[in-house]
Amino acid sequence: MLKTILAIVFIFLLQEKTLVEINNPWVRVAAKGMNSALYFEVENNLTKPDTLYNAKCDLAEIVEIHETFTQGDRMGMRRIEFVEIEPGTKFQFRPRAHHIMLIGLKEELEEGKEIPVFLYFKESGEVKLRAVVRKMMWKGVVYTPFH
Repeated sequence: MLKTILAIVFIFLLQEKTLVEINNPWVRVAAKGMNSALYFEVENNLTKPDTLYNAKCDLAEIVEIHETFTQGDRMGMRRIEFVEIEPGTKFQFRPRAHHIMLIGLKEELEEGKEIPVFLYFKESGEVKLRAVVRKMMWKGVVYTPFH
């Protein structure tokens, strides 16, 4: 009996974590009909890369993975197909970098509200989270970009 229990514990310890961890998800305050963005940190605890390839939020008409880029003296955003997170690393989705765009909001996103979002990974599958709506500060001032 003891050998069986030890064998089960040993097998359990050898099993790899199957889900990435999502930390500190938040969304920027925005009015109905406008756009917002989702920010968070992904921690990949797998022993192989995992790829974020899609996101869904019923409060937006369109949801896309975006990156911010610089071209010459101009800065812009563009849609990308996926983000690969290397094993054993953390990847930041943050303002002025990678983020999830929420385009055409169906309702106002007021500070303190929590909204449901689904992220889709190749290895970890569907990950449901609740993102807190908050004001974005930029250099000590509330920042509300028009995108």
